[in-house]
Amino acid sequence: MYKDITTHSRNDVKSEIRVLENEANGIKFRVHKHIDYGNEWLLSCYELNISNVPLETEDMNEAKEKALVEMAEFFNKMVQKYKKAIEELKVKIEEK
Repeated sequence: MYKDITTHSRNDVKSEIRVLENEANGIKFRVHKHIDYGNEWLLSCYELNISNVPLETEDMNEAKEKALVEMAEFFNKMVQKYKKAIEELKVKIEEK
């Protein structure tokens, strides 16, 4: 499910996982660390314009599970937003 896409320097003594990628229907999202957040895991999805959403855990496995829940919620919000937009357009069409 998740793929380690961490880039490592040749000089890295320990190759710690810092970036994991997953996808849902071709929409890629990442569970990752960022220097400004210490050891906390974050969620980013460039296609949905989501960047550095804290997952409030330092545990990688917990972060992966939380990211799935968060992404499902983001997708649901997007679906609702587009459904409302479609309904608004239908009303405008009927008004003509």
